[in-house]
Amino acid sequence: MRIIQLSIDDIHYHYCPYRQGTYDSVKRIGLSFPIKVIYKDNQYYCQDGHKRLSIIHDLIENEEGYLHLKNVPVIALNDGSTRSNDCWRGKNTH
Repeated sequence: MRIIQLSIDDIHYHYCPYRQGTYDSVKRIGLSFPIKVIYKDNQYYCQDGHKRLSIIHDLIENEEGYLHLKNVPVIALNDGSTRSNDCWRGKNTH
């Protein structure tokens, strides 16, 4: 699957509570794993990563110097990018 960058503003997610340890980890190292989203009706919906997106939202709103986290790595589970190598896209048409 292909990892792409999306603005947190373009992802629909549910703000939810999180542990302080998770907050501290994201604050220190950012995201270690991409957020999983579904692409539906020209919109991206979070499937896995609501807490991490909530933390990023809070970091951007409440802390100095975290605006760079606004673009998050995501995997779109149903956008057709199941192969990581573009050379196969034109060849595998069955």
